[in-house]
Amino acid sequence: MLEVCKRNMALCFVIAAVLVVLAGCGSDDGQVQGELTLLNEDGEEVTLTNKERATILFHFTEVG
Repeated sequence: MLEVCKRNMALCFVIAAVLVVLAGCGSDDGQVQGELTLLNEDGEEVTLTNKERATILFHFTEVG
């Protein structure tokens, strides 16, 4: 009897984990809702959405 409960609990846990992952990966239309822009080294605004070439971002933090 105890093995049946453990097996059912494990199955419920796996199903819940799959549902959480699928809910996090889904979107309504697959499009970005807003413009994602950053400033480059020259202070010019650069958009990161709808680009034909890949963009590499570097983020440096102060370690001290």
